[in-house]
Amino acid sequence: MRQKVLRRLLLAFLLCICLKANALEYESYACAFSSNFFELNKLSNKSFDPTENTKQFQRICIQLLKSNFQVSSPKDISKAVENLKNSGDNAIFQNALKLFEANKGKSALDIIKKQCLSVEDASTLFFAETMKDKLRVKDLSAWDNGRIIELYRCAVGAGYIKQEEALTAVKPAVDFLAATYISWEDYFAHYFAGKQLTALYDGRYSSVLEGAKQAYAATKGKINYGEVPLQNSKNIPEKAGILLELAYEPSPSGNQWESVQKLVKSKKILDNRDLTAVQNIKKKFPDVPCIEFLEVEIQFRQKAYRKTLNLCSHLAELIDAAPKDSALFQQIQLTYAKAALKVSKPAIAEKALAKLPESAAKTGEFLETEGRLFAELCGTSSDYDKNEEYKKLANESFKAAEKTGHRLPQDIKDWMKVNGVRS
Repeated sequence: MRQKVLRRLLLAFLLCICLKANALEYESYACAFSSNFFELNKLSNKSFDPTENTKQFQRICIQLLKSNFQVSSPKDISKAVENLKNSGDNAIFQNALKLFEANKGKSALDIIKKQCLSVEDASTLFFAETMKDKLRVKDLSAWDNGRIIELYRCAVGAGYIKQEEALTAVKPAVDFLAATYISWEDYFAHYFAGKQLTALYDGRYSSVLEGAKQAYAATKGKINYGEVPLQNSKNIPEKAGILLELAYEPSPSGNQWESVQKLVKSKKILDNRDLTAVQNIKKKFPDVPCIEFLEVEIQFRQKAYRKTLNLCSHLAELIDAAPKDSALFQQIQLTYAKAALKVSKPAIAEKALAKLPESAAKTGEFLETEGRLFAELCGTSSDYDKNEEYKKLANESFKAAEKTGHRLPQDIKDWMKVNGVRS
């Protein structure tokens, strides 16, 4: 009996040691996979908690959670992680790859025109065009999974979650990364590609990569990556210089596109100088909807409504076969309707609004604008029933805007009361 008890105690002791060793192993891998982020932010990679119980570092973790992950309290953690898993940068990259797959033989510019992509989405497409044949692993999972680990380490440092709970939560990400990449340079090369995508629209992709490479060099003096080998390291030979090989460098077309990005990012007041710049860019990229729309916006803001209407008429023809769920397609139709009403052309406004899909995901602001346009159409027809239909559509848009959490201004609430709908 006594021997049986001793055997059980010994088994429990050995199990406890194994569990602790397993936890320490996951901690080492988690720290290594997220080391670049914490080195850049001057936090510790010695343990899973990057603060080393320092109040100043705890404040940094709280700030990093807000600025990098939109996490302001413990209750935000699960939603932020789900966003990274389902709609992170890899999801954006995969959507771009799907467009190339669906449009084989087409250039990025051809697809941008056909799909009615925004300037930002177009930039992503140029990135994907270059990177799709470069990356060994055809995705940016290294980046998104690395960020999940970074989020949980920051959450521990901020005091939002217990370390044991966080280590359990990062296990799937650690297992995936350890099994997918053939070396630490291979992992970081793919991780840096994701990081470059996030800096693409600001034009900082080169400087961001340089900073990340310097941080990696610094961590190699602090972390013995050889003690945490990756599972595929013996099966697939590593290529030399992979960090540079997988770095994003734009194609000639992508390089030209950066002039469009810079204009869109820098403009604060849309004046005649901006108009000249847009018209010059249109010569480089003719009949590209997102560029054509830049001139539409400027002309409308300058109250050149007839010019806006003519530009919208041409633009509507360009995008007639484009996907109706394109955010740019919908914005163009709204602006077309607004310009038409400004010059007393309600029939054109009605036609533009009729092209907006009912099922599309619309923001509260978009729905408010849509409702205002239907409200403006009320009284423009000699047909009583048609005016009532406009009124009904306006009310539906306003109510849908409220359901998104959007706060309607008082003039709309007053309009809804007068027209028989309580806000």
